[in-house]
Amino acid sequence: MDITIEVISKVVDHLKPNDRISIITFNSEARVIQPMKKLSALNIEQLKHYLSIIHADGGTNMSAGIDCSALVFENVLPEANDDYDNRILFLTDAQPNQGSLDGTSFHSCIESLAKQRIYTTFVGVGVDLNTQSISLITKHRGANYFSVHHSKKFLKLLDKNFDLIMTPLVFNAEMKFQSDLFDIEHVYGSPECDQLKQGECIKINTLFPSRTDSNEQTRGGVVLLKLKTKQPITNTLNTAGRFSVTYEDRLGTKYEEKQSIDINIKNEINYANSGIRKAILLMNYVTLLKHWINHDREHKYNEKKTFLNLKETNIDQLSPWERKSTELIVSKQYQEQLDAFLIYFKSEMEYIQDKDLEQEVKLLTKLIEYEN
Repeated sequence: MDITIEVISKVVDHLKPNDRISIITFNSEARVIQPMKKLSALNIEQLKHYLSIIHADGGTNMSAGIDCSALVFENVLPEANDDYDNRILFLTDAQPNQGSLDGTSFHSCIESLAKQRIYTTFVGVGVDLNTQSISLITKHRGANYFSVHHSKKFLKLLDKNFDLIMTPLVFNAEMKFQSDLFDIEHVYGSPECDQLKQGECIKINTLFPSRTDSNEQTRGGVVLLKLKTKQPITNTLNTAGRFSVTYEDRLGTKYEEKQSIDINIKNEINYANSGIRKAILLMNYVTLLKHWINHDREHKYNEKKTFLNLKETNIDQLSPWERKSTELIVSKQYQEQLDAFLIYFKSEMEYIQDKDLEQEVKLLTKLIEYEN
């Protein structure tokens, strides 16, 4: 809780005198700590003092928190204009155990707020973040989410990257792919990939900017397309693929761009850049881990289950959104697969020259050496 208070204090430092701020806490019920006011009208030191005495207790009633946030904005909206955006910064473990637990009213409130250009950023705090709940929440316009497990990442997110996570770049981004010789077999990296129609490769409600470093390199999201041929190809070495992108800006103005590319279909592995190579590496990494989790848990519970939909016995009477950790299981079969994959991973990491991939190496090594 201490690091949360420290980070929120730094968020206040990012605001300008004409920006408005309100602070709400919630457990079993919501409470307004600071009504909505311009920063210039507040005693900042006194506000930070109020923040410093906040402590965690009670349950988690997320519906109360979002409903209270909506009420706070009611008196502000008449003053809103195109120069300002409104955003709720919602800090939670995303495991509600009080109030409305079916999520219907909660999602309805977020959707209603988005229509008024009041958007929401969710920050999941702690390792118990319920990813299913957050994934549903962020399908709403203007919403985004982040998961933080330690103070350093928390501080970097809400201090150094404050402007990036609070400022949407475009809305309703859609990309379509057309080709006479190829169909899309699978899409990796698009949150709506399971609901895409043939030819659609991206459908994202909101896109946010990413920071570019001094070497003009950007760490951001990548969408990978796996293509399959519609029919056997013998003599054709290249074929054209046509991409079209549509999106709208924060004021609702719509744009469209089109581009054609030549796809080389020789049986050679070729990476256009190290970013694509890293994306493919991480896609293979995540796919293997998902297969391991499903296989070993299915074996333990002797029942077929899908990823993140595991029906362990609810002996603690948890709410539908609460989760409890389970015993780690790594079968010999998957330890061997992970060991073989680690060799490939290390060779790719050396080529890409990205030291941050060392955290994945440590995890793979731990799983390989784990004694059940």
